[in-house]
Amino acid sequence: SENGVTFSGRSGFLITGSRVRLENLRFENCELEVSAVEFRGASHCAISGFVFERCRGSRATVTLKDGASYNTIADCRFRWIEARCVNLNINESIETAGVPTGNVIRSNRFEDIPPLNGNGRETVKIGTNQPEFGHVMARTIVEDNIFERCNGEGEIISNKCSGNIYRRNTFLQCEGELVMRGGSRCLIEDNRMFDCAGGIRLSGTKHHVRNNLIVGSSNTGIRLLYGMTREQGGHYQAAGDCVIERNTIVDAERVGIFVGDGRSDDWGEKGIRNIPPQGNRIADNLITGHKGNFLRVDSAPGNEISGNGFHRLGSAFVSSPGVVPVFGDPIFRDLDSDDYRLTDASPPTFADKGARLEPLGK
Repeated sequence: SENGVTFSGRSGFLITGSRVRLENLRFENCELEVSAVEFRGASHCAISGFVFERCRGSRATVTLKDGASYNTIADCRFRWIEARCVNLNINESIETAGVPTGNVIRSNRFEDIPPLNGNGRETVKIGTNQPEFGHVMARTIVEDNIFERCNGEGEIISNKCSGNIYRRNTFLQCEGELVMRGGSRCLIEDNRMFDCAGGIRLSGTKHHVRNNLIVGSSNTGIRLLYGMTREQGGHYQAAGDCVIERNTIVDAERVGIFVGDGRSDDWGEKGIRNIPPQGNRIADNLITGHKGNFLRVDSAPGNEISGNGFHRLGSAFVSSPGVVPVFGDPIFRDLDSDDYRLTDASPPTFADKGARLEPLGK
């Protein structure tokens, strides 16, 4: 094996110590009755160069739990995993074992995750049970990863706690979204999404979404949801006091930015989503495309919408442009290379709008 040692069947490592480092192992055709790797109470440990391929079962491939802190999962490959790939678990054990905090998921490749046709196969899940534990500050960093054809369910990444950072990740042809399922004070920046079933979805409070590029979404670019409650505790918490700024959204099929999606959705015993997003700031984004509604607000008036730029082509329109909107051609650098940066020829009215991300491979 190019990774030295291959494990199959019911195989797994439990890491409980400190400053342990494992490299270049391969897990293939494993039955995930236990995780292939579990960090339990471990600190400053790392796995790198692992390959996980064609694993199936009920447990996540890699789990962080029970006070596991400052560990790193880097330069690994997850392919055709019939379970969650990485799961950071938060439950009642934080009272005795401590919060799993400061962990890093960096420069991994997740690809060809098959659909579950239901709930429970997020590629990466950070946190558990957001109505109860959404306030927990996990401070996880998820950065520089590639997600390609991750179709396990509607949430590629599911965030259910607070203080996490999601940056410089690339999503390609995934049947899902990058989802703030709840929590607060998460940073979502410098991510690229191409030809996915959605973009970024927000519930919870005080998230900061900036400098992201979303191209070819078959649904929405960025959406802020209604909730059952304004405070933490509902099955969905309304998006509140978030900042969405300087993102670029291109050719979203349905809506570029949707403030107030899911109004009046009835979840039975879990309640009805009738609390609108409130106190959010949507500013200096750049939206262009040939169809759909560039910016829509559904009965959610308590939000600031200002200074956004729009370039309408085909049948596209804007139902809620907000104050001081800018219309026109921003003159992107090179559309054939997916380079959506502005140029010296761009109108000065667009100067402070949209993302500033180099194209892939540059």
